[in-house]
Amino acid sequence: AGYDELTHLNFVVMETMPREVIDKANTRQRMEGPARYFKDVDLDGPLMSGFIAELARRKTLVDPTIVIFEGMLTQDGGKPHPAYAPYMGIISPVIERSVFTGGGYPVVEGLTRDDYRKSYAKMVELVGRLHKAGVPIVAGTDGWGIELVRELEIYRQAGFTAAEAIQSATIIPARVVGADKRTGSIAVGKEADMVLVDGDPSVELGALRRVATVVSDGYVMDAAELRKAAGYSGAPK
Repeated sequence: AGYDELTHLNFVVMETMPREVIDKANTRQRMEGPARYFKDVDLDGPLMSGFIAELARRKTLVDPTIVIFEGMLTQDGGKPHPAYAPYMGIISPVIERSVFTGGGYPVVEGLTRDDYRKSYAKMVELVGRLHKAGVPIVAGTDGWGIELVRELEIYRQAGFTAAEAIQSATIIPARVVGADKRTGSIAVGKEADMVLVDGDPSVELGALRRVATVVSDGYVMDAAELRKAAGYSGAPK
C-alpha cells in the first residue's frame, strides 16, 4: 500500500507544511506554502528525517523537477533562467522574451525574493538528502525537455556524482518501467538510441547540450541539421 512515486518536490516538502497549506494543496498554496515556510524547516528534525527514512524503506520514487522551482523561486524578470541561458540568441526572440526571461513566481506579501531563494536552497539540500538516504531519484522537468540537463546539473549541486545524475535520466527510469533489458544504457544487443556529444559529461554535465550526433532506432542523424529543422539558428553554448 502507498504511493509508488512522488512527482514534484513540493509534494515531498508538503509533509512539513502547516495544516492550512496542506488543506489547500491543490491550489496555489502548493507553491506559496513551500516558498514561504520551507526555508525554516529542519531537515534533521524528526518529521522530515522520519519521512525521508520511510521513503527510502519503501523505495518510493521521487521525481523532483527541481528545475521548475529554480525558475519560480530564484528568478527575477528580465534575466534568463539558467536552464535556458545556453539557448539565448539561437531561438525565436518571442520565446526568449515570453518564456526564457519571464521571471519567477510573484512574491507574496510579507516575503522577499531572497526568502524564496532560501527555500529553494533548502529544496536542493533535500534532494541531496533523499539521494544519500537511498530514495530512488528519477529526473523529470515538467517542461519542454531542454531543461533536463539543468535538472541534472542541480543534482550535482545536491551531491550526486555526474554518473549518478546521468543514471537518474537513463538506466534508473528504464528499470522503473521494466525496460532496462532493452534500453537505458549502451550495450551490445540493446536498442540503438543514444547521443554523441562534444565534451565529457563525467567532467561537465553541460556537454550534454552540445549534441553532435543522434542515433534513434538505429538511424544516425546530424544534430546540427535537427536543430536547424526545429528552428534553432545554432548550437547551445
